[in-house]
Amino acid sequence: MKLFRNIRKLLLNEGKTGKYLKYALGEIVLVVIGILIALQINNWNENRKLENSKVNLMLAIKKELLINLETLEDYDHGLNQSNSKFNKVLSFSADNTLLPTDSLRQYLSQMVYSITLSFLTTVQEEAISSGKFELLSDSLRQRLSLLKDYANARNSIADQIQKNYYYNSTDELAVIMAKLSIEPTVPERIRAHPLIPMHPEFVLDDAALVTLIKEPETYLALKSLYKNFRDEEIWVKYGLLSLTRQSLDLIDKELNEL
Repeated sequence: MKLFRNIRKLLLNEGKTGKYLKYALGEIVLVVIGILIALQINNWNENRKLENSKVNLMLAIKKELLINLETLEDYDHGLNQSNSKFNKVLSFSADNTLLPTDSLRQYLSQMVYSITLSFLTTVQEEAISSGKFELLSDSLRQRLSLLKDYANARNSIADQIQKNYYYNSTDELAVIMAKLSIEPTVPERIRAHPLIPMHPEFVLDDAALVTLIKEPETYLALKSLYKNFRDEEIWVKYGLLSLTRQSLDLIDKELNEL
């Protein structure tokens, strides 16, 4: 700046007004160029910060989705195994298949899946509330939003299972369930209390058990429960699991393109 001032004084002292005006114009141009360069650098820094924030957010969402993927795969596998046994019991009830009595009792005790599905949404929820969710691409935002919608819709199925199985107030159904011993056993690793013994009135011999299972009322009660668990499996397998995998694939694709 001192050099520029000296040049201006020299030109003015020599009376070279034309050259001074040209110099002043050039100096203004240089200042404007400097400002534009500074703005460009600032924009570049801001864009780099946003890009870093976007990458960090995608990595955090990916980590959360990977945890959910493992949870969903385990849940889907266990639910599928239980539903398979439930299906066999229903087929037996409808007199469509034969089962040894010991296998029948085993299926009855294992056909209701007692694990509650719980998956993480903290990262995505925080991103939405903070506005960082907008950093993601349109396609990724849409996929994650769809996954969230599926998770919320699936809750209605879970609520129906809870209502039909755990909180049903029909005494007749409660008696049928007790006599069939379809209350799932709490795994030993998470058991806090001794197992509840079966009331003697509900303990059936083989013949009485088979007779009860083959009654139409029993079939209808079991079919109603099975439908809920079957819908749950379909929703998890072809909804939550599929969309989780698609979201992970899309995140990997976009990260590789950066």
